[in-house]
Amino acid sequence: MPIERIDLFMPPISRYEVLNHFTKKLHDALMRQGVRCRLLIAERENPKPFLESIFGDPPDCTISFNGLLPDDEGRFFCDMIKIPHLACLVDSANRFTTLANSPFSIVTCPDQFACDFFKSMSFDRALFMPHAVEKELCAPLKKKNHFDVVMLSSLIDYEAIRNGWRRKYPLSLCQVMEDTAEIMLSEQNTSLIEAFIRAINSHKGTPHMIDPKTINHTEVMDEIETYIRGRDRVELVKAIKDVRIDLFGADEETARWKDYLGKQDNVVIHGPIPYEEAVDVISQSKVALSSNAWIRYGAHERVFCGTACDTLMVTAENPYLNQYYHDGEDIIFYQYGKWGDINEKVNEFVSNDAKRFEAVEKAREITKRNHTWDHRAKQLLKDLEPLLEKARQ
Repeated sequence: MPIERIDLFMPPISRYEVLNHFTKKLHDALMRQGVRCRLLIAERENPKPFLESIFGDPPDCTISFNGLLPDDEGRFFCDMIKIPHLACLVDSANRFTTLANSPFSIVTCPDQFACDFFKSMSFDRALFMPHAVEKELCAPLKKKNHFDVVMLSSLIDYEAIRNGWRRKYPLSLCQVMEDTAEIMLSEQNTSLIEAFIRAINSHKGTPHMIDPKTINHTEVMDEIETYIRGRDRVELVKAIKDVRIDLFGADEETARWKDYLGKQDNVVIHGPIPYEEAVDVISQSKVALSSNAWIRYGAHERVFCGTACDTLMVTAENPYLNQYYHDGEDIIFYQYGKWGDINEKVNEFVSNDAKRFEAVEKAREITKRNHTWDHRAKQLLKDLEPLLEKARQ
């Protein structure tokens, strides 16, 4: 039975309003695929209109970005109303493992390795769906470049995170966590689970040997991944020394961007900005940096947004992106620790307008042909239909 009706839930809270933007654009793309959709908002003070909309005209399924987690008693809204809910994950799958406990929950992940993670938990309703960009952005721009290089990232105080491990975990586990992080940072195609298992196995028969059954795997995996994210984005900025970088992002309570960048005077730090303004900043930039080392096989929205806006993207290399983009031709790929000539590459594209124009035009066409929300909506409906059929049985 084809999918005819979908309700999308607007997020109650979204840092920088990213989830709100994604929700609206997926809604519009699904509508263009012929699906009747509604954008619903659940107001805590008055949930009656929200509930009346759902029960008065029940959809085939509901969707929200990052999903609806259970309440304090472990109950899922979708289980209670017996309507499947699709949780389109934007953040790490490690933070959403409880969704595997819901028979009416389905998830999408922007990283194929995250889908494999859910499958390892005997959860067979995880779909691969990388981020995307609205098709209206994929048009040639008569742009003014007010910025040479920009990066939009909040600081993650990764040193404080690692120091905290010593207070929270046994020394043996801390060593395994540190080894896991090093494997992840040095091997772009290795999943977090694989790296963690390898690190544990490397300590068998040593004083650092630990029993995997004693570990809170979800918490530990999240700690390691957050550490990797923070370290990668700082080192990426440090690797580019000879061109101005305008960095937009929040500090941590425990540290500031300046604490990590020290006297690197080519970086100008600005406060965080909402998503719509961030898109405008990217569109006014020659080059944009996107630190996504945590994604092993997939893609982050920033890559597609930048390429759609005729901005040359610098991002972590992975096999999924390698299928579409080509290092030095329409994108700049990096691998952590192998910074090599990345500073030189960025400087060359910043200073050589003709070379950059040729590269960004190629990248925009690749994104337009493969990575809009319309592409994601079409594939999603195809993948989702058999899962909904199964849920109805």
